[in-house]
Amino acid sequence: MSPLLIALRRFVLVVLVLLLLAAVAVVVRSAQVRGRTWEGVVAATWPGVVPSDAASVAEGARLARVLGCADCHGERLQGRALPEALPFAEVIAPNLTRVVPGYGDPELVRLLRHGVRRNGTGVFVMPATAFFHLSDADVGLVLAYLRRLPREEGHEQATSFTPRAHAAIAAGRLRPVPDAMDHGATRVDPGTPDDTEARGRYLAHVACSECHGTSFEGGMAGKAPPLAIAQTYTDEGFRHLMRTGETPGRRDLFVMDDTARARFAHFTDAEIQALLTFLRTLGR
Repeated sequence: MSPLLIALRRFVLVVLVLLLLAAVAVVVRSAQVRGRTWEGVVAATWPGVVPSDAASVAEGARLARVLGCADCHGERLQGRALPEALPFAEVIAPNLTRVVPGYGDPELVRLLRHGVRRNGTGVFVMPATAFFHLSDADVGLVLAYLRRLPREEGHEQATSFTPRAHAAIAAGRLRPVPDAMDHGATRVDPGTPDDTEARGRYLAHVACSECHGTSFEGGMAGKAPPLAIAQTYTDEGFRHLMRTGETPGRRDLFVMDDTARARFAHFTDAEIQALLTFLRTLGR
């Protein structure tokens, strides 16, 4: 064998070894990120109360609709595949009828508000940055509903990361939800029915910020517009948008059409008016 071929074989071998070492480093780093725990950052404590009366359970079911629980977890919260949830990964949202009974109330609240599982690790798919602002009273209502879900057969939770996903995690482009949160931030005041602007600000944070950003300046790579656009709507036109996802010209909007029909149609008229009152203050 010629010296040139020997040198070429050695070069190829070195390259393969380096690629293998790089792949191992990526997988190891990805495992470290996915295995990080936040137990020392976010304790599983909660001072609230979970009511048990039928009216509270029904209100919790309505709030769960508004918050979009069924969007990810299925119509009966039995779990479902989320092909759009993460780039380069296969995600199945868990069957809440099986998962919830294994969590204590403080652990469930930590999962909702901070994206931290019972074992202390962080989730990758859940709008905890929005749910962080849920009031103790509303959290209690949602838990009252979740605690009374009948057991359903459905999907078991599973997330399968591809090599590209591991690379994104290792590089910091794909992060666990709690890694991108300020867990010591001040929650938005839930307001009162009489304080429509404060009440609207609260509803915008828990129901709209997931797509439109925490400052409501737009998100989803430009697909969700700044919410100051609501100022162009009349009261009637905004109510129609929130109930149907249609503009006054009856044009369906990207994402908002399905979101409004599945979630925001469950807002009360007073909540929709409060939300519009707050959105009209944006940009002042």
